[in-house]
Amino acid sequence: MGVNSGKRIRVILRWIQVKDKLEPFFKEYGEFFFRTKVTTGPTTVEHRLPEKGHWEISDHPRFSRVDKIDRVLFEGEPGDTMSVQLFGEEIDTLTENDHLDAYHRDFTGDCAGWVGNYVPSDEGSDDPEEMSNWRVRYDIEMA
Repeated sequence: MGVNSGKRIRVILRWIQVKDKLEPFFKEYGEFFFRTKVTTGPTTVEHRLPEKGHWEISDHPRFSRVDKIDRVLFEGEPGDTMSVQLFGEEIDTLTENDHLDAYHRDFTGDCAGWVGNYVPSDEGSDDPEEMSNWRVRYDIEMA
């Protein structure tokens, strides 16, 4: 039995913000999709967002964020470790897709210590949720 036996958590993706649309200046929006992967114990849960198609996202501050995603990425009994990974791609028609920086964060120990809001810029310049070309916010809560 692990330290988290009998406990349940929920990981919820709240929003994504693109800082670089990875397109030429004359194109207002990039076409993006994202993949998520949460691994804990023997369980891996993966999602594609949006499930079909893509989101049109600009790097203009007013149109750069996909708000209120509120997608549950994992819900259940965690193992003694958990890994949260997110990957973004900008779809290109004539060339290979452009990849955003990969997001990765590992958690260990008692899951009660994992509970919180994971937001950009709350941990200084090395904040994992603040990548060079995009930002992410998700929450971990007890279920």
